[in-house]
Amino acid sequence: MKLGGLLKSLAPTIANAAGGPLAGMAVKIAASKLGLPSTATANEIEDLIEREPDKAVSLKLADNEFKDRIKEMEIDLESFKVEVEDRQHARETFKNDWTPKVFCILTLVLYGAFVLMVTMMPHDQNDETIISLVLGQLSGILGTAAAFFYSGQSTKQS
Repeated sequence: MKLGGLLKSLAPTIANAAGGPLAGMAVKIAASKLGLPSTATANEIEDLIEREPDKAVSLKLADNEFKDRIKEMEIDLESFKVEVEDRQHARETFKNDWTPKVFCILTLVLYGAFVLMVTMMPHDQNDETIISLVLGQLSGILGTAAAFFYSGQSTKQS
């Protein structure tokens, strides 16, 4: 979504959110304040302001409402960006470290061995509470391991 200087100067919060996860909400708030359909784009909003400069006040109100909505939801866009950068840095730092790989492989082997052991044991010797506890813990560790290696990567590495 390409934004001109008009929207950036009149509604900086909405303009900063454009292109991010809150872009849809920001544009919908602005469109509703300006009397546009909820499917309006940022460019259509700018066109309306250029044609009818008196609507700039409504756009400022929309920007303030969007700021309030962000505060209500306790969203800090800057901390989100820092968190994403931190995750990428951690992946880059530990990509050649063998420790997470060993833990993941060990967890996978233990998970398989435990499932095999529970399957082979007679049913009356199994304590379902302990089985559920161990399988739950191992499943959580496997999920975390998969997230460590695969989450957030949108590009293939050569």
